[in-house]
Amino acid sequence: MLSKKIYSFFLIFIIIFVFNSKTNSKEIIIIAKVNNEIITNVDLENQIKYLLITSSNLKELSRKDLLELSKNSLIREILKKKEIKKFINVNKISNLEKKVIKQHYESLGFDNKSNYINFLQNEGISLELVKNKLITEQLWNTCLLYTSPSPRD
Repeated sequence: MLSKKIYSFFLIFIIIFVFNSKTNSKEIIIIAKVNNEIITNVDLENQIKYLLITSSNLKELSRKDLLELSKNSLIREILKKKEIKKFINVNKISNLEKKVIKQHYESLGFDNKSNYINFLQNEGISLELVKNKLITEQLWNTCLLYTSPSPRD
């Protein structure tokens, strides 16, 4: 009698666990591989969120166009990071993080970092992801500035 109750309890527990894990999990699919880095469907979704935050006119694009834009954007980002590492020691950058975050939240019309972080959380995007993208762009622009040939008079 007791063993039937224990068996029933474990059976119910396993069914609930399996059901919950399948409904809460999201399948991760590899979309592309660039320079030994993979781009997944999760990366694409995060990139779409980021792009929509930074450029509101993209909301008019179709889902298919947003996915393609995000994929190409992530590929360019991976390539930029590789080139940046050739010219800049990324580990030795100190004050850049605070500067790019502040510029970004001010450009979006936020008065302070706290409101900006709340906005990002509501949009389902992490501050860390945004920070990394902003730093990559800033470093890329710096590389372009210092590695481009100067115009001749």
